[in-house]
Amino acid sequence: MNEASGKLDTVEMFCAAARAGSFTAAATVLGTTPSAISKAVRRLEDRLGVKLFARTTRAIRLTDDGQAYYRTCSQALENIHDIERSLTGHRLPRGELRISAPASYGIKRLIPLVPRYVARHHGQVKVTVSVSNAVADFVMDDVDMAIRIGEVADSRLVARPLHPASPRIVASPAYLRRHGTPATPEDMANHACLGLIMPDSGRAMPWTFAPSADGMATQVRLQPAMNFDHPLGTLAAALSDAGLAQLLDFTVEDDLRSGRLVEVLAAWRPPAQPVSVVWPGNRHVPATVRSFVDFLVDTAHA
Repeated sequence: MNEASGKLDTVEMFCAAARAGSFTAAATVLGTTPSAISKAVRRLEDRLGVKLFARTTRAIRLTDDGQAYYRTCSQALENIHDIERSLTGHRLPRGELRISAPASYGIKRLIPLVPRYVARHHGQVKVTVSVSNAVADFVMDDVDMAIRIGEVADSRLVARPLHPASPRIVASPAYLRRHGTPATPEDMANHACLGLIMPDSGRAMPWTFAPSADGMATQVRLQPAMNFDHPLGTLAAALSDAGLAQLLDFTVEDDLRSGRLVEVLAAWRPPAQPVSVVWPGNRHVPATVRSFVDFLVDTAHA
């Protein structure tokens, strides 16, 4: 083993331990011993002159220095593996594809498409989907691509638009029969409104309406009768006749078609938001990512 390959092996052991949160689990993945992993990490710490892990008798966790080092090393190793696969002729999609998506979009739109993609590539691609309303960290969360709703401000990401998504205010027919149908946004004060908690602030998301005559978008901050931290929780409450909800169209489209929900205040529908698929722009793009992006774009415009 030459010096360069030895350093690379040590970095791979460190990254495996960081992902697993355990020397024992990392050893199982790499087919070696916990002692070998521990010694490799110790050599790396000695060479760098910093502590990469905080150790207890039961667990390990990355220090701040360790997290910074892991981000760079993990990306570098992924680039090496990707280009090796490309150079050895693996240009067709194969291997694992890890995708992050907002919860309701993942469940309502993305996951139903995954079996078609896997079948198209004859099972050569293993797809793992993580659904969460938190914004994924591509390195720490170990994902290859993600779905984002709204403008993508991060210049480190490549974004490809899929389709627009429009907020809709909906309620069940039974609720509207009992309480009437609001005619203007101001009427919302007389109705039970179902709040959706924003994960970054812990507060209910304000409802947005179409721009007024002066061109300014109108926001109404409500005092919801009930709050939920998941769009599908808000949807379930609306279907149970609990009140009015403002949700993106892909969350409610099936229930609007079936008549289980009715849209109100359609004339005040706010501008649509873009839905995009994004991936890091500073690494080699694997065939799995390229092919799935093309697949999503094709299905979005079908």
